[in-house]
Amino acid sequence: MSDVDPDLIGSEHTTSLTLARALAVGCLSRLDPSLVSLDVWDPTAGSGFAGFLLTDALRSNGVHVRYRGQDISDQAVSLSGRRFEAVPDAAIAVGNTLVHDEFEDFQADLVIVDAPWGLAWGDVYSQVDARRESGSFGYGLPQRSDSTWLFISLALEKLRPVADGGGRVAALVAPGALSAGGDSASVRQKIVEAGMLESVTRLPDGLAPNTSIPLYLVTFTNRATDARRGKAMIADLQTEFTTEHRYRSMPISAFQELEAGLRTGKSGPRNRSISVRQFTRRDARLERVSAESKRLSWRLSTYCDTPIDVRFLESRYGPASGVSIIDDPQETVDLDPSRIFGDESRELLRDIESKGWPGRRLSSLIAREPELLKASAEAESVGHLYVPTTLGGKAAAEMAGTRSDGRVLSLSLDGEIVDPGFLAAWLNTEQGTASRRRAIRASSRGTFINALRSDASSLMRWADELIVPVPDHGTQLALSSADVRLLSFEAALSAQRESVWASPEGAEDVVNRIAGAFDDSLSSWLDHLPYPVASALWTAETASTAGEQQRAYIHAWEAIVTFHATVLLSASRTDPGSRSGVEAGIRQTLNEKHLSIERASFGTWVVIIERVTKELRSALEAGSADEVARIRRAFGGLTQTGIERLTSKEFVKKINEVNTKRNRWLGHTGYTSEEEWRRQVLSLQGDLSELRQILGTVWTQLLLVRAGGSKLRRDGRVQAAEVAVGTRSPFKIKEFSVGEEMVDGELYLVRDESESPLRLGQFVQLRAAPRDAQYTTYFYNRTEGASVRMVSYQQGFDSEIQDDVEGFRSDFGGLALG
Repeated sequence: MSDVDPDLIGSEHTTSLTLARALAVGCLSRLDPSLVSLDVWDPTAGSGFAGFLLTDALRSNGVHVRYRGQDISDQAVSLSGRRFEAVPDAAIAVGNTLVHDEFEDFQADLVIVDAPWGLAWGDVYSQVDARRESGSFGYGLPQRSDSTWLFISLALEKLRPVADGGGRVAALVAPGALSAGGDSASVRQKIVEAGMLESVTRLPDGLAPNTSIPLYLVTFTNRATDARRGKAMIADLQTEFTTEHRYRSMPISAFQELEAGLRTGKSGPRNRSISVRQFTRRDARLERVSAESKRLSWRLSTYCDTPIDVRFLESRYGPASGVSIIDDPQETVDLDPSRIFGDESRELLRDIESKGWPGRRLSSLIAREPELLKASAEAESVGHLYVPTTLGGKAAAEMAGTRSDGRVLSLSLDGEIVDPGFLAAWLNTEQGTASRRRAIRASSRGTFINALRSDASSLMRWADELIVPVPDHGTQLALSSADVRLLSFEAALSAQRESVWASPEGAEDVVNRIAGAFDDSLSSWLDHLPYPVASALWTAETASTAGEQQRAYIHAWEAIVTFHATVLLSASRTDPGSRSGVEAGIRQTLNEKHLSIERASFGTWVVIIERVTKELRSALEAGSADEVARIRRAFGGLTQTGIERLTSKEFVKKINEVNTKRNRWLGHTGYTSEEEWRRQVLSLQGDLSELRQILGTVWTQLLLVRAGGSKLRRDGRVQAAEVAVGTRSPFKIKEFSVGEEMVDGELYLVRDESESPLRLGQFVQLRAAPRDAQYTTYFYNRTEGASVRMVSYQQGFDSEIQDDVEGFRSDFGGLALG
C-alpha cells in the first residue's frame, strides 16, 4: 500500500505503491536517456504520492524536474505540498482541473492521470462546455456520468508540441471508461484516430485502496518516433500479483516485463502489438422465430474487428438457423484488451469440432425465452431441459433430475434439432460444465462471478453464450441412450453392493460377475498418466506374486502422492506473497504430527496436499476473476474444472484412506497369507479406480514434458519437448506454443498455448540412461547429511541414488525446520 497516513487524508486521495509504479513505468519506459530536464504535470495530484515517486525516480538519475500538480481538495494539496518540500521546482495548487488550469502556461513532457473513477461531472457542465468553446477538450465531451476522458483530453492537450519534442501520458482507467458507448466512445475514437494511443495494459484487481475495481494502465504519446502508425501494444498482467497480509501488489518482475514491452514494442509472454482496428467492437440486436412461433431477440457483441454479417451468423448458429440482424451493427472503439487476449469459446469449439460435430449457441435451439423456476416447482418434461443457475446440481430432462435446491432454468427446445436427453448428458460432462461456467461468466457483471441474473435480457444473453454440440439426430439418441444405460449400471452396481451386505456368503460370486467389465480399465489408464506415476503402476501391474504386487502398489501410491504434492506445491509457489504463510502452516502441522520434509514419508506428502488444496479451494470458491485466472496460469492453463478435481476434498479423502491402509498393512509384521495379499491388492486397485474417477481427464489435458530447444516465431514462441506420458520411453517429441520459455532439460506441466508452463520441483526427477535413452523416475525420500536420498519404484533399475542437498534448498523453502 502507499505510505499515506489514513489519519491525515481520506483514502479517495491515495494511490497504492504498485499503481504509482505502474504510472512511472508508463511514463519512463521510452524516455530519451539524454534528457537532462523534464516537466511533469499531475492534474489530479491527490496526496502527491504517484507524482513524487515519478519525480524522485527522475531526480535520482540526475534529471532536473519541474513538477506542477493540482487537486480539488485543500487537505490533499496540503499533504502533497509537505511531500514535495525537498523538491526545488515543485508547485501544487488547489482547484478543479476540469474547470480551470492553475498552470495554463506550463507545458509537460510527462503527465500522469489518476483521476477518480466514474466521477460524474454534470454539475460543472456549463464551465466545461465554456472551456470547450474556447479551445479546450478538442476531442469532444464524454458522457456526463464519467469524467475520465475529460482528464485524459486535458492531459493530451497539455503535452509539449511535437515540434518541441512532444510528450507522454500515463493514465489509470476503469474498464467502463474503455468500453462505454455514446459520447465517451466518440472521444475515444477521435484520440485513437489521431494516433495518440500507445498501449493498454490490464492490471490485477484490488491494487487500489479500499476497492477491487479492475484497472488498466493506458499510455498515450504525441511523439512521431514513439507512436506506431496504426499499431498499439496490449498487455495482460491480470495474474501478475501477490497477496500479503490481505493486500495485493505486483512483483518487480511484472514491471520489468511491462517496461521491456513498452520500450521495445516486441511481443512477450503477456504482451503483443496489434492493429488499432482490433479495438473495434460491434453491437447488434438479433432475432429468430422459433418452431412455436415465438419471436426471440437478444443483443450480441463481437470483438477484434469481427463483422456481424451472414457468414458470421452461419458460423455461430449454423445454416438455416433463422437468426437475422434487426438493426445495422454499431461500431465502437473498445479499448478493453481482454477479448483480444483470450476467448474460452475457441477451446470449447475446438473440442466439439474434433469429434466432427458442429458447435452451436443455445439461443438458436430454444423454442421460447428461458424461464426461471424454483427447483421445487412443477414443470413439464416433454421437450424440456432444466439447468441450475449455478454449477451445483445437474442438467436434466426432468426437473427432479437436477438435484438442485435453488433456481433452475426451464428451456423448451426445438425438438427436431436437439434431443433434451443428449443435451442434458453433455452439459454434465467436463466440457459441458466448462461451457456452463463460461456462459455464466460471460452473462454476469462485475469482478465476482455469481449466479445468473433473472431479467429476460440476461437470460437470453446466457442462452446465446452457452455453446453446445449438435451432432446428427441418430448420434444424439445413441449417446443419450448410452448415458441412460450407464446410469442404470451405476444404480445396479449400488444394488449389488447392498446385496453383498445382505448375503455375505455370495460376495465373491458378485465380484467375479462384475470384475470382468473393469479388468482392463487401469491398464488403459496408464497410457494417459504422467510417466513417473504410470511407470510405478506398471511395475505393480506386472509383479509376479501377490505379495510383490501388494508392495509394488503401495510404492505406486507413494509415487502418486509424491508427484501430486510436488505439482500442487510447485503451483502454490507461483504466488510468493502467500507462499510463506502456506509453508509456515505446513511446517507447523508436520511438526505437530512428528513429521518433516527432511524425512519425507507418505504422511508428509499428505499434509502438503491437504494444506495446499485447502488454500486453492478457498481461492477458487471466492469467485474472484483474477484469482481464478492466476490459479489457472499457475497450473499451466489447466481448466478450472481440472484444477477443482486436483484440489477436491474427494482427492484428499482418498489419499488419507490409502495412508491408513498403508500404515496398517506395513505395520503388520506377522505371517500374511496369499489370500490376504490378494485381498489387499484388490483393495488398492479399487482405490485406483476411484482415483481415476476423481481426477477425470486432468492428465490428458495437462502433459508432463521434459523441455528441449525453443524458437521465436512471428506469432510467438514454439518449444520442443519430450512428452513424458505413459509407461514407455524414450518419449515422443512434440512442439508446444508457449508464452514463457521452459528451461532446457527441466520437467514442466504444459498445454499447447500455455502462457506460463508449470515448472516441477525437484522432488520428482527423470534420469536417463545414456546407453539406451531409457528413463528412470526418482522421488525424493530424505536428507542424509550433505546428501539427499532419491528412490525409484520402477522395476529393473537402481532402487535409489544420492544427490547433493544444496540443490534442494529452494525446494525445501519454508518447509524445512531450519
